[in-house]
Amino acid sequence: MSSVAVQEIAEARPKFDVVAARPVPQVHEETEQWDPYPLVPVFVAGAVSLIVALSFIGSILVWLALRHSGVMAP
Repeated sequence: MSSVAVQEIAEARPKFDVVAARPVPQVHEETEQWDPYPLVPVFVAGAVSLIVALSFIGSILVWLALRHSGVMAP
C-alpha cells in the first residue's frame, strides 16, 4: 500500500449552524399571456422597413434611368 492511502485526514471541517432562510415573498404576480401573436409587430416593422428601403433604391434607379434617357438633360 502506498503511504497516501494509509494517511488519515488530520482535522475534519468544522460544522456550521445552518440558519433556515425565510421564504422570499413573490413580488410579481403571474401574468397571463393575452397576446396570441407576439411576433406580428416585428414582422410588420420588418415589412415596412423593407418597403421603404426598396422604394428608396427604386427611386435612385428611376432617377438614373431618366437621366440616362435624356429626359433630365440640361
